[in-house]
Amino acid sequence: MKMTNNSSSGAQTSPGLKKDAVRFWGLVFYAVSIIFPAGAFAVTGVTAMVFGGVTAPLAFLIAGATLFLAIIAVYVFSEKIANAGGYFKFVEAGTGNKYISKSVGFWHLFWVVGDIVGASIVVGWFVYVSLIALFNYTLPFYAVVLLSLIVPVLYLIVGYFGIKVATRTAMFIGLVQIVFFVIVASALLGLSGHHSLAAFNIANSTNGLYGFFLAMVVGAFLAYGGYGSVVSLGEEAHLAKRSLKKAIVTALLIMVAFDTFVVYAIVASSGSNFSTVVSSFAPGIYLSQQYMGIDVAFLALVIVVFAQIASPVIFGNSGARTIFALARDGVLPSSLAKVHKKYQSPHIATIWLFVALFVGVIATIAGFVAALGVANGLFYGFSAWFTAITVFTLLYHIFTNQSLALFLRRTKEKINIPFHIVGPAIASVIMAIAIYYSLAGLSGPLLVADFMIVVWIILSIIIIYLRRGHTKVESVEELMK
Repeated sequence: MKMTNNSSSGAQTSPGLKKDAVRFWGLVFYAVSIIFPAGAFAVTGVTAMVFGGVTAPLAFLIAGATLFLAIIAVYVFSEKIANAGGYFKFVEAGTGNKYISKSVGFWHLFWVVGDIVGASIVVGWFVYVSLIALFNYTLPFYAVVLLSLIVPVLYLIVGYFGIKVATRTAMFIGLVQIVFFVIVASALLGLSGHHSLAAFNIANSTNGLYGFFLAMVVGAFLAYGGYGSVVSLGEEAHLAKRSLKKAIVTALLIMVAFDTFVVYAIVASSGSNFSTVVSSFAPGIYLSQQYMGIDVAFLALVIVVFAQIASPVIFGNSGARTIFALARDGVLPSSLAKVHKKYQSPHIATIWLFVALFVGVIATIAGFVAALGVANGLFYGFSAWFTAITVFTLLYHIFTNQSLALFLRRTKEKINIPFHIVGPAIASVIMAIAIYYSLAGLSGPLLVADFMIVVWIILSIIIIYLRRGHTKVESVEELMK
């Protein structure tokens, strides 16, 4: 198997990933753009409102607070380990177990694939429902499919030409979203004159605790899921062991404040018409038109669509690097660990990820639309993916949290019990509760998520077992180089 110059063996038969390609603010907005600020206004905010009702802002706030506890483990690991494998290399450093660590790698890969497939479908769905809401125009179905395929195609282009293209795009798109939607949210609150603390009372959840935790899973946790995406850039970040941890904290601080405020503005400005607003499937667009006119609403629609395209396009880079790292460790074919001589991107991994995304988008749309019609089929199609991937992101965060103390013990470093054990454990418990409540009450089309989760876990274990003779587990010393 060919190794990059970043591998532990030090072999240099092919070029490595581009060193010092991404600096601090590039890392921050890489994470911010993947989190997708416009999503709180138009996508993840909507799913949280559908399942949690007026308590959607509280779901975003509590999920954010939970992740600040979960961030402890990521913070400590990222100052010790800078590796394209990201989370699964953190768990590997703690457990030294190939089945556990490589499974986490596959879970992270599923998270990236599912997020991009779901987000691709969201592009077609959001344009479809927004044009109906704004102009009473029904987009032809073939156009919906073509819109949904824009993301995989752009990902292939951006991913192939290297990480610098992705980070520059992320900084521009991220800033535009934050500035524009803070202005719109503030205007909605001012023009509506509606303000209420009902949104922060969990007793007001539409479907009780089940609805609230499902809102956290398919709304808030899903929205924030990209905050740790930068750990996959460990081999390409400037001063990685300093900049990664700071960028993760900065990005999450920005997005918890932003998302909670924007979702609150939509819920509060809906007033007594909340059910009508949410039934539009595009509440932010609907309210913008009601209070600020068609021009502002259409501009919001355009920014959401461009941001929704940019977010998964950028996120795909993290998935390609997970594939690259798994291949470098021998879990996947060695050809997937090749790096482009000119662009220093994992181009083979990028191409194969594109193929998986293309097939995933077509298969999901075909199945769900055939069963449920266009609007509902697209909505439940991406909701099923988002439910499954959020369970996986919670799972790999739980394993990362619980690996921290093991890692510190293996490196013989002093363990701070409140900081290194209690905090991550509390986060893990809350995440486990969220997983339980979100899966226990699934029904109808969303039951597909259960099937996806079980199949991927089993398939991952089978692949690791079949490749066990080729699989490398790096020592703590090698990972900390």
